[in-house]
Formats: sequence, structure tokens, C-alpha cells
Amino acid sequence: MIYLEKCFSAGVIAINISIRKIPLPKILDRYIVKEVMSFVALAVAALTIMLVMETLFELMEMLINKKVAWQYIVKLLAYRLPAFLVVTFPISLLASSELAIGRLSTDGEITAMRAGGISLRRIMIPFLVAALAISILAFIINDYIVPEANHISQNIIREIVLKKGPPHIRRNVFFRDAENRYFYVNRFDEKNMIMQDIMIYELTREKFPRMITAKKGTWVTDTWKLENGTIYNYDEEGKITYEMSFTNMDIIVKDDLAKFFKNQRTPQEMSSKELKQQIDILQQAGADTKNFEVDLFLKYSIPFSGLIFVLLGVPLGLRVKRGSKATGVIISIVLVLLYYILLSTTRSLGRGGIFSPILAAWFPNMVFGLLGTFIMFGAEKK
Repeated sequence: MIYLEKCFSAGVIAINISIRKIPLPKILDRYIVKEVMSFVALAVAALTIMLVMETLFELMEMLINKKVAWQYIVKLLAYRLPAFLVVTFPISLLASSELAIGRLSTDGEITAMRAGGISLRRIMIPFLVAALAISILAFIINDYIVPEANHISQNIIREIVLKKGPPHIRRNVFFRDAENRYFYVNRFDEKNMIMQDIMIYELTREKFPRMITAKKGTWVTDTWKLENGTIYNYDEEGKITYEMSFTNMDIIVKDDLAKFFKNQRTPQEMSSKELKQQIDILQQAGADTKNFEVDLFLKYSIPFSGLIFVLLGVPLGLRVKRGSKATGVIISIVLVLLYYILLSTTRSLGRGGIFSPILAAWFPNMVFGLLGTFIMFGAEKK
């Protein structure tokens, strides 16, 4: 009975459109968006729970074997949730678009719409509108909430969970001290405690910072002992106004060690704006920034991959027969797996200089977008 009512409702709307030659009514757009969003909500909840369950194994290890207080376990879990959402949104859009269009198709509603002269491309518009809204939300969460949540989470691990005091200097990490100086180390020999390719820049009232670079350095108490480096000053146009080489130079870090390490940030702990600022400064000093540029563009490409997944999900969902929802889920899992394999490959190619950073980040979206468009045109002809 419900099936007949839905077919009748969609059929009446489609007939009206055919007779009056009017565009797809807003009520039908809202109907499709509501259908998609209901599946998205369920998929996000299910996938987030799966990620939480996986993380709980690690957290229980900390709670039981490392004797970490349960309050910190709860905090760690809470601060990881935003990153989980960013991952689940695109995957949920793929599964939801397949399931939603499959449900509409098996109930005869898509047939009724197309009989009324509505093309598949027009039917896809509300799917894409829903995907765009969720992609924008994913980007906002990823750029404004996730970096700070990651930073707080990492500091909990650094200071409380590991209980080993300040960790060693890691590669490709930025530090900031109370003097408004940024410290960057490209490579670190942990065995011999030797830093290589060091860069220190001090933000001033001028447009460009004062820059100190050094080939080598060691950490002694509260002092960085630099060797074979250069000091640069720049004018308002970014041109070097002062350059002096040195053999040895000491940089005193006034912050206590724990506070200094607490202020370290990886690219995953920075917003796109912060990371772009660091890249600009490093490029100005002649440093290789390919790794950071790839990470920067990934901050845009991953949240908006949901739009690409919808282009795939809708035409593929039309091929799923009644009672074959499991098939749609399996197809979604395979596509997501292939997407992330390709993304991992292109990211490595970008960091290795074989692909440009922007191509490395967006190439999987381009490939899957073209594939989805091709499948959609093929489905529309049927």
C-alpha cells in the first residue's frame, strides 16, 4: 500500500510537469534531499561508532596497562570525534546516495519522474545540493575544529599519557616560543641528537620576518647551538636587505622545555591559513615545501570528495535491484578502498616531486568524478 502511494504521488507530480511544462517542483527537491539526509545521518552514526570502537582498543590499553586516568581517556575520545566526522561524511554520502536512489528506483518513483520528462541529470541536482552542504560542513570542521582538537589530543598524549616528559624533536614540526619565534627542523638524528636543516624566523612589525638558517645544530639545556648558518633581513617588498653568515651561533629558548614542546604543531594541527603562512615563509627561505603543500591541498580535496562520491553513487544506485541493498554497501566499500589507495599513491608521488602538490591532492577526485560522469550519462540513455 505504501509503495503504491509513493508511486502515485511521484507519478502525479511527474504528469503535472509533463503537461504544464514546468521545472521540477521544489517540493520534489525537498523530498529527495530529505531522503538522502536520512540515509546520511544513519551512515555517519554507524561509521563514527565503528571508528570509535576501533579507537577504544587503543584507549583501553592506556587505561588498563598504562594506568591513565579515565578522565583523560574520555577527553582523548572527545577530541578525536571531529576528525572521525570529516572521514565519515564523504563515505556516508557515497553509501547514502546509492541507497536513496536505489530506494526511489525500486519503489517506482524514479520511473514516474523520468516518464514525466525529468532527466537523470535534473534528478541529481538535489543530491548534489545535499552533498555540497555536507562537504562545506566537513571543510569547516576540518579547518577550524580538527586542528585544535588534534593539537589538544596530542598534548594530552605528550604530557600526560606517555609520562616521559617532553618528547624528542620530530621531523617537519613547527615550534613557537614566548619570543614570537618559530623553529623548524627538517631532519633529526635522534641517535646522535643532531638537528639538520634548521630554520628560525622571528615575526616583527615588518611584513617579512627575520630569518636564521643553519645546516646543523644541537640542543643543550635551553640553548640551540647552530653551525654554518646565515641571518637574513628583508624589506617590505621581500628583498634581502641584510645577509650575514656565521660559523657558530647560540639561540636561547627562554620557555621551559615542557611549554616549548607543548607548542609544537604538525600540519595536521594547523588550519589551512596557518599552514599556508608557514609554507610562504619556508619558500621565501628556499626550503623544500612539497610535503606541506600536498597536506595543504588535501585539506580541501578530502572534505569535497563527497561531491564526487555522489556523482558515482546515484548512477550506480540505479543498477541495484530490489532487495539488493547489501550490493550497494559492498560497492561503496570497494569504491572507497580504491579511492584511498589512489589518494595514498598520488600523495606519495606529490611528496616525491613526481606530481605537483595540487595534482597529487585532487587527482583521485578528478578520476572518480570523470568515472561518475561517464556512468551517469550511460545510465541516462537507458
